[in-house]
This record gives sequence, structure tokens and C-alpha cells, in this order.
Amino acid sequence: MSSAVGLKVYLDWQTTYNAVMAMMVELVFFIVGAFASYIIDVWWWSIDYRKAERGLEFHEHYHVGLELLILSLILYHFTLSALAFIPVGAGFGFITAEWRQVVEVAGRKVQPGHPFAYGSKHFRQSTVFGFLLLVILAVAVLWLLK
Repeated sequence: MSSAVGLKVYLDWQTTYNAVMAMMVELVFFIVGAFASYIIDVWWWSIDYRKAERGLEFHEHYHVGLELLILSLILYHFTLSALAFIPVGAGFGFITAEWRQVVEVAGRKVQPGHPFAYGSKHFRQSTVFGFLLLVILAVAVLWLLK
């Protein structure tokens, strides 16, 4: 094997190694974001959130998740930084937190929840806002990632 071929094999290996390490860093940042969203979700349910969300009852956890996904696309487009994966992880964490709200714990009482505002008084308002965010996310994906 000539030295030129050996150098090419080494550079190919080095490029692969660097790509794998970059993906590992992105994965770690994704996990940090998801973990942070779960901590915020637990905190949210431990406070008197009804006072905190007065006037914004229609703004659900999944709306925050979609907003964070939009933010991460913008950050990644303009910075190409692995740090953009923190809001991706947090976004998916908040969407998951919304999905698992099948029950709510109020004090010591477990009662049926309203995941994605289904069955609540603000379902229509929440759904329209969620659909608008989903359209913005789709446009952002098509425009920013080309």
C-alpha cells in the first residue's frame, strides 16, 4: 500500500471519527434539552399554575414545544452550532409532556387530564394556535433547511 493510499484511508477514518463525535455532542445537547423540559414540567405542575397562566389557558405544553422547534431551526440555520439541539430536545420533551397529561394530579386527587386541550373549554382556540405553529414550523423546515 502506497503512502498516498494510507493517508487517504487515515483521512477518511479521521473524517468519520469527527462526524461521529459531532453527532454524539448533538445527542448530548438533545438529552440536556429534554431533561430540562421534564424538570420544568414537574415544576409547572407543582406550583399553582392556574394563576400563572391566567389569560393564556390555551397555550399548551405542545405549543411551547413547537415554538422551541422553530427556534432551533432558526438557530441552526444561522449558527450551525450543536447548541441548537438543546431547544430541539426541550421541544420534544414538552410535546411528550403534553401527550402524557392523560391524568392530572391536583393535591392528592387524580383526575382526568386534557392532553392537547381535548375536552377543555379552550380546545378550538388551542387547536387553531397549534395548527398555525405547525404551518410555521413546516415553512421554516422548507425554507431554512434547503
